[in-house]
Amino acid sequence: MSSSSDITPILKDWPWQSGSFGARTLSGHDGRLLIQVRLEVGIIQLEADGRPDGNASLGFGSVLDRVRSQLAGSAALTAGGDLSITAEDACDLVGEMLLFRQRAMACAVLELWPRVRRDALHNMEILELLRTRGADSAERARHELWRANEIKMQVRAEVAMALLAGRKSEAAISIDRGLDALKKTFARAGALDQFEQSIEAQYLRGLRESLTLKLPASQRLEIERRLLAAIRGENFELAAILRDELRQMGSTL
Repeated sequence: MSSSSDITPILKDWPWQSGSFGARTLSGHDGRLLIQVRLEVGIIQLEADGRPDGNASLGFGSVLDRVRSQLAGSAALTAGGDLSITAEDACDLVGEMLLFRQRAMACAVLELWPRVRRDALHNMEILELLRTRGADSAERARHELWRANEIKMQVRAEVAMALLAGRKSEAAISIDRGLDALKKTFARAGALDQFEQSIEAQYLRGLRESLTLKLPASQRLEIERRLLAAIRGENFELAAILRDELRQMGSTL
């Protein structure tokens, strides 16, 4: 490879900052929207639409589309029946889900909320397919618990979009719906006893409380302190909640 492939100048122009999740958007050579994430060891680039890595799956836009098509074709040939996903396809689906999850996290930092919701829903469709067509019962239960994170991301995006549109009541409804979906998820996975203390349930409840939180101006500095501490500790989900609280109070931070 030639020296023109050296990305050192790009890395120097966008230095790594410990304690922050660096993400940005840019336009590709053909004008398409791209997302870049700054890591300590370099930069990763994601497509803003379609599969994050830009790769097709045997002519399909995603592994999810391919597996669905294969199952539909097999069902037609066998006149129905309980068809299961192969172990190889299950592995491909999980890999795709992780790609979409990475992009959703970057989009959340960039506040691209419709895209966050889109990617969370894509992953939930994958998890539903793994739940209903997975061959191994233990794997099905494990995959079901992965749904909790996707529910949390979906609700986070819906709440942000509702608040931006001035529809606070819709935000509250989305949170309540998300908590109900979370409880059903833990129940299906045989882990209902873990629901109350789960990170996802606590996150959504905290988000719910933030909608009605009425703090005096004298406590603004405390929220700002907690926000900076959350960023330093790379707790970006808590930071997002605290940032929204400050915005509702009229802070310019």
